[in-house]
Amino acid sequence: MAAAELNEAADAAVLDIDNQTSKDVTSSPSNKRKRSDGDDQTGKDSNSNSNNKRRKKKKGGGGGKKQHHNKQKRNWIEVCSESITRIPSNCVAPVTCVITRSEIEEEPLLPKQVGDDVTQSEDTKHTLDRDDDDGADEVDCSSNNEPTESNTSSIEHPANNIATLSKSFVDTLSKEPKQPWKIATTLQVNGEEKKVFIPVQRHASTNGPTKWQQNQKKQGRNKKGQNYSHLPDGDNGDGKKNPFPKKAVPDKFWAQRKRLFSRYDEGIQIGGEDDPEMWYSVTPESIGLHIANRMASMMNLDRKSASGTGAGDASNTQCNDLKTETVIIDAFCGCGGNSIAFARLNKNKDVAGSNTRVKVIAVDNNLSRLKMAANNASIYGISKEDIVLVHADAVEVVNAYEGGSRKNVQSEIPTNDRCCETYFGFAVGGVELLPDHVDALFLSPPWGGMDYDNNEGKSGFDPVNGITLESKIHNKEGDVMKTNGGELLNMAAKAVLSESKQEGLVVAFLPRNIDGISFTRVAVTSGIKGSIELEQNVVNGKVKTVTAYLGHV
Repeated sequence: MAAAELNEAADAAVLDIDNQTSKDVTSSPSNKRKRSDGDDQTGKDSNSNSNNKRRKKKKGGGGGKKQHHNKQKRNWIEVCSESITRIPSNCVAPVTCVITRSEIEEEPLLPKQVGDDVTQSEDTKHTLDRDDDDGADEVDCSSNNEPTESNTSSIEHPANNIATLSKSFVDTLSKEPKQPWKIATTLQVNGEEKKVFIPVQRHASTNGPTKWQQNQKKQGRNKKGQNYSHLPDGDNGDGKKNPFPKKAVPDKFWAQRKRLFSRYDEGIQIGGEDDPEMWYSVTPESIGLHIANRMASMMNLDRKSASGTGAGDASNTQCNDLKTETVIIDAFCGCGGNSIAFARLNKNKDVAGSNTRVKVIAVDNNLSRLKMAANNASIYGISKEDIVLVHADAVEVVNAYEGGSRKNVQSEIPTNDRCCETYFGFAVGGVELLPDHVDALFLSPPWGGMDYDNNEGKSGFDPVNGITLESKIHNKEGDVMKTNGGELLNMAAKAVLSESKQEGLVVAFLPRNIDGISFTRVAVTSGIKGSIELEQNVVNGKVKTVTAYLGHV
């Protein structure tokens, strides 16, 4: 669940991780004199002169020192340097961290008031002077589906609908006590213990400014020309003001509701005063669709054509009973942003023309959120056969698989007492609804709330310390089992990745200030080999999130 945090405007700090990071991170101009690897150094005298010039500029600015400092705060993934050719001889590099960039362009959904000192461009005037907004109707957020509910609140209060770990799973854990988990810092190579080194390789797509930034420069739109201020009360130009208490749902989240779901006004449910977390956790629609398409490409879904039929054969798209199922588990589905994006792959022309059909298992421990996901999926016209809603704890679901196959369960106790129920036509139940196999696992765990970018004092987001899951144990004491982000990724790798078949895909949705070195070390500890990909999700020129792809692809 992640996208929290997507709307936070503050940039994350440059990382300073172990001894390696000082070599891997490209320092800001004011710190170049401290570098020890020789990159970008122009000599002691020239550095001294340039630093003196900078100090002179700061003195006349009155407070400019703080602004200058803030400008240099960048995310690790944006500034880290390539180290693939600098692996020390006394180290071992089992996994390479490959950094890529995806650029997603969105139509502006946030018209803002232009400052008095800025001249309005023609397209801005058109956005602000909306003739069709005269006498705009009041917000109609009701759904056309039964039961009729307002999307300004959750269907049920979430506190009473949290799934607990099943007795059979807890009994299994008691037989195999949980071992302390820690990141591997050394590995045995031919009987010799060597330190783990994480080489970084930057793809060509990450070089230079983004295409969006280049286009803005060509059009002569500098920062001064974009000095806008938000319209009041979360109004995004359609005259509909934020109906929620601002402490629960800030105006900036309400204003971006159509970035989260483009069909919001048709009855989409995200949450309200009783469950505001969804407003900063659901993945924006454009990013969700991009991730779904990337996963489809990695699993070759668009190339699995049925024998004797082409990818565009319409008759083949109707024979769903003859198709094999490609199962994607969304372990933290929330109100359904990513699950809906995965299910929409079946409407993709290339995937629809293949001999496979995507089956989405939407998992959440909160029953109210599953109901919202069902409502939202129905609005997007998702087939009732394409999504199954599982009310269970993500940790138990992930541990139900090994190497892509369901573990043998002698006596399975459902995690949901509402077996065989349906919400808006979608089946809802417990772990008994899980399929026999899984092809891909999507992880979007909570990042720690809106303050995720303050993790470790702005030195970068550490997945081990920054992600903590609390699983309820059904007993009189009300015990809670905690799982950190490292343990979760380790479980996921064992659940989905099959060494013998060289199959399986694990995808993790991460904050933009993720510490790439720490995350890759977790991958090493989880038994991943070869390389992993950390993709910058850039929307309109700004890094919003990072998506990690791990597996045999």
